[in-house]
Amino acid sequence: MQGPYKFQKALNNNVVIAESENGKEVIFIGKGIGFGKKSGEIFEAKTYDKLYSLVDEIEQEKYLKLVTKETEETLLVIHEAIEKIHDAIGFRLIERIHSALTQHMVLALQRTKDETDIKNPFLTETKWLYHQTYLIAGDVVNFIYEKTGYKLPEAETGFITLHIQSAIRDSHSVINKESDILTRCVRYVEEKLGLELKKDMPQFRRFVRHLKNIIDDPLTENTTKLDKSIIFSLKEKESLCYNISRNLVRMIEKSTGVSISDSEVMHLTIYVRTLMEQHN
Repeated sequence: MQGPYKFQKALNNNVVIAESENGKEVIFIGKGIGFGKKSGEIFEAKTYDKLYSLVDEIEQEKYLKLVTKETEETLLVIHEAIEKIHDAIGFRLIERIHSALTQHMVLALQRTKDETDIKNPFLTETKWLYHQTYLIAGDVVNFIYEKTGYKLPEAETGFITLHIQSAIRDSHSVINKESDILTRCVRYVEEKLGLELKKDMPQFRRFVRHLKNIIDDPLTENTTKLDKSIIFSLKEKESLCYNISRNLVRMIEKSTGVSISDSEVMHLTIYVRTLMEQHN
């Protein structure tokens, strides 16, 4: 969307309304873009860095309800925070998610100021399933704290993670691919062991961390004689856990296209056996 557009009015220094050549209104959001502008001026979006546009009328209406004198500074901080998200994930949020996330963070800040107790029943699962995205959300929360003096609770970090993940899910990013593999691996283990793994246990966190290590940096060299001996013993004595682990490695191989050493099966078998013991 490069324009040109005809400037109509500034809602504040950071939000302007412009009109396209076909007469449609567009809301532009960006730091200082409304300063000194006059009605009827040509407004070219391509001349601005880190500019965001809202074209959809429904999203425009939702956003306009947020723009008040009281929220102007808050919205500026949130726009800067969303730019950090763009930089972290490598692409810009689609209009619907940008709008929803903005609304959520405005309300989150207000709830924090009011000291409202927020519950997030999905927090533990969100943290292990979307770990990389959760770290991005944590950086956003820290940025908002630096700018406003209000620290959003961990529950809100989880909700922000889910908003960001919604955007990632529609992309072909590495973050989404890894989350998908982890989910399938955990679900497979639960199915084969016939139990629901407790996501807040340290043993579970170590298991997921090791799965991530296999995805990101797997052992690929030939299996050593010692490992072969241990694998043979595990195969005989821990056949269930061994078969689960072998299939987990095959799932990861299929997803990543990397041939993985059987030594990883050995390591995973021990993790799976530990999980089973903790749940008995």
